[in-house]
Amino acid sequence: MDGEQTARQIAALAQQLALSPDACRRVGECAQPEFLTRWAAVCRRLTEPDQAQQAWQELDAALSPRDGDGMQLLTLYLAAACRTRRRFREAEIPDAVFWATLGCLPRFLQETRRRQGRLCFDRGFWCWRQLSGRLFRLGTLEFEYRLTGAGEPLPTSVGQGVPVLSVHIPSDAGLTDSALQDAYRQASEFFARHRAALCLQGAPQAMLCSSWLLAPALSSLLPESSGIRRFGRGYRVYAADLADDGYCTWLFDGQTDPAHWPRRTRLQRAAAEFLTNGGRIGCGFGIREPLETGRL
Repeated sequence: MDGEQTARQIAALAQQLALSPDACRRVGECAQPEFLTRWAAVCRRLTEPDQAQQAWQELDAALSPRDGDGMQLLTLYLAAACRTRRRFREAEIPDAVFWATLGCLPRFLQETRRRQGRLCFDRGFWCWRQLSGRLFRLGTLEFEYRLTGAGEPLPTSVGQGVPVLSVHIPSDAGLTDSALQDAYRQASEFFARHRAALCLQGAPQAMLCSSWLLAPALSSLLPESSGIRRFGRGYRVYAADLADDGYCTWLFDGQTDPAHWPRRTRLQRAAAEFLTNGGRIGCGFGIREPLETGRL
């Protein structure tokens, strides 16, 4: 495919994903045919599960010194996404799953604008998972097929190098009982149906989640009826990292200085008081039991 045709496809995809007008404009400025042709081979590798992470690292090293707002990288990710869509269709993965999964792109741009006050794409380190068919949005949650790694906390029932589904919670996730159960049902059926194409190292042996939403301290900061507590009840927490400060990104809009912590919500106020008095939140590591292995 030549650079001009790719540029047209990128422009169409940006519109279909409902990127903001200024994001569409910047992508259009970056999508020069010679630029797209130069990086076409690396974009193809972004769609390969075993090559995508290395392809991102190559792009990041080459582009980051001069790509201050990340729009060149986003443009190449959109080029890769055009191929991802074709590959999904070949694997008979519904278009609805493609749009839900790639919906992370406008969401990430919105989140970064809210925190930084400017247009910026800073999630290249993450989105190669969606492009390569490792991570899918199924209902209200995201599910990533991967192998457990050396050094990560694991439950006694799961070893290293074992295929699992990692559960991720998008910022716009609805955490009602019905939405959560529907997402787990969709994931079980989806990975069973597409096992041959997606589960190249074997069927997932567990659903794991590492998140601040599983931090043990939240049980004392939130009512039983809260969506976060509801999500947490689906997991047995087997480890915690109290030094992890990733919760600041989601709970305090990225602010790590207590003087700048927003206190708009009940949880923000309760957490700020808890932390100021010496408490620690960190993150929790949980396993969802039982896994519906009959359908996987």
